[in-house]
Amino acid sequence: MGMCVALLQAGAGGCATRSDVVGATAPERALPSYDAQSAELFDDAIEPAAVGYALESTPTFKAPALRDRTLTADAVVRARAVTLTSSHEDASGSWQLGLRTLETLAGTAAPGSFTLEIKATDPSAGVIRASEGRIAGMTFVAFLRAFAEPAKQREERSAQLHFHVAPDSKDEVDAVRKAALLGEVR
Repeated sequence: MGMCVALLQAGAGGCATRSDVVGATAPERALPSYDAQSAELFDDAIEPAAVGYALESTPTFKAPALRDRTLTADAVVRARAVTLTSSHEDASGSWQLGLRTLETLAGTAAPGSFTLEIKATDPSAGVIRASEGRIAGMTFVAFLRAFAEPAKQREERSAQLHFHVAPDSKDEVDAVRKAALLGEVR
């Protein structure tokens, strides 16, 4: 299934319900399916730069996906990592990265707290593994979007959250705010 995001419910991780994802005040909407275009924007990835690894990359203000991510996200938030736990329930293991929202940059369905679940076979596993001892306390920009959960997985209709995590830098935050403002005048 790849990485998924589950909202913290009563202090424990779990799958988010439709009302948790879209928020109590958000209008009802049909949840989109997680298709190839959605997977490009909400790729369940943590950028290496988000945890302090400098790589050659496109500057934030020129990243073409940032505007689309911002405009289609249910929420774009600045969030602080509060916990990182590991699990060895399956052979390869996984991590649960608990985050608390500090500020909503765009969107209307920002969760107060949420958990990113990262399996050892997921693309961001190396980023988590390399920064495991120092990730608590770091801040990030998280793009979150709810998608319809595949029908055969559950009887109850709940949402599946996907994400993209970027560095909490002035350039990133300014680019998100600019994209959100440009989206409002469309």
